[in-house]
Amino acid sequence: MGCFAKNLGPGLAIMAEFSAAMIAIEVAHEKGWMNFWLETNSKIVMLAFSSSFIVPWHIRNRWSNCLIKARQMNFIVSHIFRERNTCADILANMELSINDTIWWDEAPIEIKQELIRNKLGLPNYRFVNF
Repeated sequence: MGCFAKNLGPGLAIMAEFSAAMIAIEVAHEKGWMNFWLETNSKIVMLAFSSSFIVPWHIRNRWSNCLIKARQMNFIVSHIFRERNTCADILANMELSINDTIWWDEAPIEIKQELIRNKLGLPNYRFVNF
């Protein structure tokens, strides 16, 4: 298990979603992990595993290389609703203060409490004031 944060600079949210998936696959392949489960809160990223035509053209080659790497593993991709993905939200906020990619082999202290809540299946709610 591991997690990472990377500051991608200004850009489109969809690029952040694809970049996160590609970095995760590349790191898993580099570490020699044969069993890999990618959870994403992006439906379009999940659909891109079935059809590369929805991947933006300027990253399609890298995406194709990631698909080849994923096929060399016991690979599963699944969708997780954003409301349940508080760990990813915290990591995304952490990336704002870094300049490069940071990889943790175990959960950083900032997400440990939320990770425990996630493992226990406890609900997370977001309230919006109107």
